[in-house]
Amino acid sequence: MTDTPISAPRVTHRRILAVAVPAILANFAAVLPNLVDTALIGRTGDAVALGGISVGASLSTFVLWAFAFLRLGTAGFTAQAYGAEDGDEIKATLNRALSLAWIFGFILLLVMVPLAFVAVPMFGSSEAVADLAARYFHYRLFSAPFDFTNYVIFGWLVGLQRMGRALALQVLLNGLNVALCWLFVYQLHLGVDGAAIATAVAQTVTAIVGFVVARRLLRIVPLSEESGSLIDLDKLFVLVSVNFDIFLRTLAVMFVMVYFVGLGARMGDATLAANQVLFALVATIAQSLDGFAQSAETLTGQAVGQRDRGQLRRAVGGSLLWALVLALGIAVLLECGGGAIIGLFSDDPAVLAEAAPYLPWLTATPLVAVWCYVLDGVFIGATRGREMRNGMVIAALGAIVAQYFAIPAFGNHGLWGALMLFFVLRAATLYLWYPRIPRALAH
Repeated sequence: MTDTPISAPRVTHRRILAVAVPAILANFAAVLPNLVDTALIGRTGDAVALGGISVGASLSTFVLWAFAFLRLGTAGFTAQAYGAEDGDEIKATLNRALSLAWIFGFILLLVMVPLAFVAVPMFGSSEAVADLAARYFHYRLFSAPFDFTNYVIFGWLVGLQRMGRALALQVLLNGLNVALCWLFVYQLHLGVDGAAIATAVAQTVTAIVGFVVARRLLRIVPLSEESGSLIDLDKLFVLVSVNFDIFLRTLAVMFVMVYFVGLGARMGDATLAANQVLFALVATIAQSLDGFAQSAETLTGQAVGQRDRGQLRRAVGGSLLWALVLALGIAVLLECGGGAIIGLFSDDPAVLAEAAPYLPWLTATPLVAVWCYVLDGVFIGATRGREMRNGMVIAALGAIVAQYFAIPAFGNHGLWGALMLFFVLRAATLYLWYPRIPRALAH
């Protein structure tokens, strides 16, 4: 890393790759907790346990990522402070976001039991699957304050373009998760419970280490004598107000994904298990492409902080170009080896047979979804939460309406077609509203 986070570099292809490549590795590591849980349980050959992981992981991901604005908003505001070379605001953004992380984390601890009681039956799965899902959800949410701490610290590091540190934390998180999951599931035979506990413990340890990393990094941020305070209630209120739209946007996207998992559950445990494997790979695709969304995010925020339209144009165009290259590579990989990849996640012949017909949808996903991921990063960096919220609501409603017609006619293929429409509508709405961002820099 450089000696100081103040003095933002110019946007070049090299800089885009310097941000995006570690982000891709870090994001890939970020989805490994659920992938490891799914793979280890799937390798037991128990379709009911895999279904329990599917519902429990989907629900816990939905609840936890409803608060993803803690990462997204922190990254956007930090990137703008970085571009403006405002050390006080860099520190203040971290303080405010961490205070919100712990408030929301403890609220979740208080409501997780009634939340599971209401939410798990909505998936329509069998009683055995529902029981395992509820247990997974409860164990997983015990680490909610630490999950949120990781969101904040990761977003803050992204905003400062400190991707090496972010990657190191993700490596720590997933190394612990893999080791603990293997210990609890294979050695101690704790099954679904062990998978959830392993992930929760790994999140907790990583948050503690991440907090130490952030405090050490603050030592090289130039501060005035009146630097940002944790209890600056006016600015804290502004942060909450701006991020509320990002919260609604995240809620919408997670609702759609969980809703689609629920639709698969109503088609039987085999379809649910097959979709879980495929959706886990969709999450991997999303996190890989999101590396360039994060380059767009932090470099757009930097350009907005500097009020530089040329920098903005290079950040958006360069991030999109490299994201398309990666999307094409992923599609080729899935086309050539998708069957073998699916086989890594389950030994159940029924699950493998059920998943195989939907591989073309998985192959198409990176090419269809890349546009909305990069544009999401642009709008996050510009802290344009209202447009993101409105676009996501339009896309969610369109996909939900579409599935009412597509699933009765085409079954699970209809579900996947509606998911593709969701990606297209997200990109289309943000593309139409993008000109507002460079226009705002001209004033």
